[in-house]
Amino acid sequence: MKLATIFEEKPESWGFRGDPYFWDHLKALAEDLAILTPDELEKWIKEEYFSLSGKALTDEYGDFAVIAQFAHGGMSSGGVDNEWWMEKGIPLLKSRLTAL
Repeated sequence: MKLATIFEEKPESWGFRGDPYFWDHLKALAEDLAILTPDELEKWIKEEYFSLSGKALTDEYGDFAVIAQFAHGGMSSGGVDNEWWMEKGIPLLKSRLTAL
């Protein structure tokens, strides 16, 4: 089983417009990865966020990164919301991983 399985069903809501593109980016990378532990998954997501943005993915309120490759128009185009990923995205993915 590949890690990409946990990315199959997309969330109904996002933080910023770049979040679904970051989700899809992670899913594509996960096609070649074996299942990780929940802590390894979180570390991997944070490392990928840093590699794309040059910023740490933290739970600091209001922090975000604009990632040019995810910019497709609109007010928050390319924006990846730290708060959404720390409070919703990562916990959701970790819970799906645990359920496997």
